[in-house]
Amino acid sequence: MGIAITFRHLASSDALKGYIHDKLERVQKYLRQPLDAHVTLFTERHEHVAEISLSSAGKQYQARHDSDDMYKSIDMMIDKIEHQIAKHHDAQARNKKGADGVRAIAERAATPPVGEPDSGAE
Repeated sequence: MGIAITFRHLASSDALKGYIHDKLERVQKYLRQPLDAHVTLFTERHEHVAEISLSSAGKQYQARHDSDDMYKSIDMMIDKIEHQIAKHHDAQARNKKGADGVRAIAERAATPPVGEPDSGAE
């Protein structure tokens, strides 16, 4: 798990670094592959902004949130990333190999069951 944290227009803080590491460890348990993340923290017009670019197993996730508190921005940014990962995971579960696809269901509906005579052949 590689995490790079950049502070722009803001003093570097060990408390913020530790907080981000703890939050990203929580995100890591949802991913099978180790994650690589680049977090940028900065202030912009009296707003505290947190941005993240995260990659794992070839998938890219990005989020940004700004608020009046840096910890709140980090929490909301992590929630957005977790939502994106959950959405991707659900999509993969729906498209799992072995499940009946739309085409297979349509073919079964179009062909009459074996053993029953076709009603239009009389």
